[in-house]
Amino acid sequence: MKVKTKFFLYCAVLLMTWPLVGCKEGDNNDVTAPVNSSTAPVISLNGNPSIQVVFNAVFDDIGAKAIDDTGGELTVLVEGNVDTTTPGIYELTYSASDANGNTSEVTRTVEVLDDPLLNATVSFPAPPISFFFDGVLISADYWSEQPEILSAGVGFSDILGVEATEVTESLAREVGGAWSSDINCGTNIGSYTTVTTQEQIARAFIQQTPYGELKDDALGIDGLPIVFSWPVDTRTISLTDFQFTLNTGDIVRPLAASTAPNVEDNERNVVVVFGEFANRLPSDDPDTRFPIRLLIVEDDTPLLLVGPNNQRVIASGMTWETSTSPYDENNGPRLVGAKLNRIDGPMAGESVSGIPNPMVRQMLLPNNDASVLYNEGDFMIRVLTSGGFSPDGVSGVKPTDFERFFRIHAIGEDGETVVIDKVNEEFQAQGGTLRVVGLSDLGQAEGGLTTYDDCYSEDRDNYIDIILVGDEGAARNITHVEIPSQEGGYSAFYNPGGPGRTPFEGVTYTSPGPADLEPVIIALDDPMRINYTPSQSN
Repeated sequence: MKVKTKFFLYCAVLLMTWPLVGCKEGDNNDVTAPVNSSTAPVISLNGNPSIQVVFNAVFDDIGAKAIDDTGGELTVLVEGNVDTTTPGIYELTYSASDANGNTSEVTRTVEVLDDPLLNATVSFPAPPISFFFDGVLISADYWSEQPEILSAGVGFSDILGVEATEVTESLAREVGGAWSSDINCGTNIGSYTTVTTQEQIARAFIQQTPYGELKDDALGIDGLPIVFSWPVDTRTISLTDFQFTLNTGDIVRPLAASTAPNVEDNERNVVVVFGEFANRLPSDDPDTRFPIRLLIVEDDTPLLLVGPNNQRVIASGMTWETSTSPYDENNGPRLVGAKLNRIDGPMAGESVSGIPNPMVRQMLLPNNDASVLYNEGDFMIRVLTSGGFSPDGVSGVKPTDFERFFRIHAIGEDGETVVIDKVNEEFQAQGGTLRVVGLSDLGQAEGGLTTYDDCYSEDRDNYIDIILVGDEGAARNITHVEIPSQEGGYSAFYNPGGPGRTPFEGVTYTSPGPADLEPVIIALDDPMRINYTPSQSN
């Protein structure tokens, strides 16, 4: 027999090379395994055996795997169709056969839900909040020559759009939020918590209402910032642009969307969506629920991105994938971009042009660029983040916090790496010296009613500017921005949402961000910024 022929050759080789090894038929289980087997293949579904799909979604079947009795992988065939334009229950049958003709089958049930917008009210923000969706871009940064999604991870669960008229400490505890009970900031609720009500969300978000009734396992919904490398024509944002596939196989769409809190005309790379995306379990928990894939879907108003020379690109078809949960260890926010620009006076686009009254504009969105916070500054490194950065998920980052969170790497005179880790101290790099002044694009400058204390409020968006003074030659030799996180006495960044200064016992919060090293784009010759005013015809 063929198997025995292989066996004798195997023993002959062993006897020639290892004389002390004895061989007899049956010694090697792999060689003498029976040719015929009646064991059926084992098929395991990816995701749950019963999944839900939103109406009119692009169905993305995450399939199944099969192995035979030797552990070899087999091809899995699937039969059945899912029509997402017709609500109902559908079945998909997965089958696999091994070399001996043994066959197995498993079935997955797919429920296509009713159109969530059919009987719901879709409301758009009333003035003056409508300026969030005017499409205007003034000195807006782009981060690569080609448009792409840089990140799209869940930031936090269950604390947004809660069904309440007022946020209190007891409510924050009920929804698993955070509350800093060791400070007194008067009526500045943002210093205590990031729990928000539906009324607060309605001021700045396109939303399906009342979305609170759709959540059956918590009072609030989940927040997820989507970061693009090109800024967004915000007129084209709609709930049907974004489709998420969860690790369970469920396909969901957001219940609210906006650029908020990234609202300045120069900060439009980020769309924040809220929806039923996740629970607070790590990715290796069998009951975990979190997005593993984002697909930008074409609808009646396709999402547009604006790039170099004001070229516009339809974002439909862009994807982003992950295999991790925000509740995995060391999986908090990180940098997704860093860019060096010159500072030439007040920063254009720092406020919002859509508010006609300058006094109201200043009251709602006070300028917080380098020209407002400092009386010096030659260069700025603008960092773009995967989520709003906070020292504890509630508190604001202060302009004096550079040494707490950041380091800058530059090429030294002898080619070695120079680490810039102190404020107001000159560092020698190749081409001259550099000195960090502080951070900006956070909150207001200290003075008057504003102090850099525990109640300091910043704008919670995805941008932080590092302000430097020095020689251009040295600036051109900056290579990276580093976040050491909890290494070497540094502090970690957290997504907004917690744990705060005094976390509630027994509540699970998102993890701190990891140590990160982000390459710096030198944009001194080309600032990589866009000015774009859409007309009625485009």
